Amino acid sequence: MKIDASTIEKYQLILERDPKSQVFAPLAEAYREMGLLKEAQKIVTVGVQRHPQLVSGLVTHAKVMRDLKNFEIARESLKKATSLSTDNILAHHLLAEVHLALKNPKEALKSFKMVLFLNPNSQSAQKAVQKLESLTADEYEPEVFEMTKLPEVTLNKVESISKENSSQKPANAEARDAQSTSKSLERILSLVDAFIVRNDLEKAQTLLIDTQKEFKGHPEVEKRLRSLQGRFGEPEESATPIAPLTPRKQQINDKKLEVLNMMLRKIEACRSQG
Repeated sequence: MKIDASTIEKYQLILERDPKSQVFAPLAEAYREMGLLKEAQKIVTVGVQRHPQLVSGLVTHAKVMRDLKNFEIARESLKKATSLSTDNILAHHLLAEVHLALKNPKEALKSFKMVLFLNPNSQSAQKAVQKLESLTADEYEPEVFEMTKLPEVTLNKVESISKENSSQKPANAEARDAQSTSKSLERILSLVDAFIVRNDLEKAQTLLIDTQKEFKGHPEVEKRLRSLQGRFGEPEESATPIAPLTPRKQQINDKKLEVLNMMLRKIEACRSQG
């Protein structure tokens, strides 16, 4: 929520009387929202030096630095904030955005996954994870960092990727051919993982079966196929059926019958002796 003018004035007076007051954090945030970034930077920088353990101050400091395009400084403040308060969703989300600005997609993915762990209903984090999971480390283009919607991926696109890789083979470099093949497999496996994240299990299985024909016996392909078989509910060969448990009520009744039968046998034995 934005702070009104009277509250800002009150914060200013408090900070003038007591420069060590923690009111520096909301005051700097108010200045930031007003576009007074230099004033906000001055106040919040002094504030976090005096209160290095104040999470709200670190988050505000990171916001100001981010707005000033000082992403490295913002990242350090947010890393400290998330270490002090591991369940601070805002700090994790801001850290993910700063990682994207610094073009550190793997770190951004970790932070977005942490946001999802803390808030599974975060749609922005869900879209970000889907987008980043579908790409490998060497494929991040500038538009990735705009966090647009994850495009639909089809097998035709996978085939075009393979053709593109084959048309760009470096001359006189067999080692590079092998590397290109490895990257092609990594890219396909990343697409498979993206399908799994999106719960498109049939698409993932179809792509894996096609990939298995080209990369026969590859452990990563086989591992994902086995995992999908488990998700589809296909029984494993070594699985042993488990006998259903007898209900508690039936167990009690069976025990009573057993006791009654034993008593009847004793009565019959006494009669036969008499």
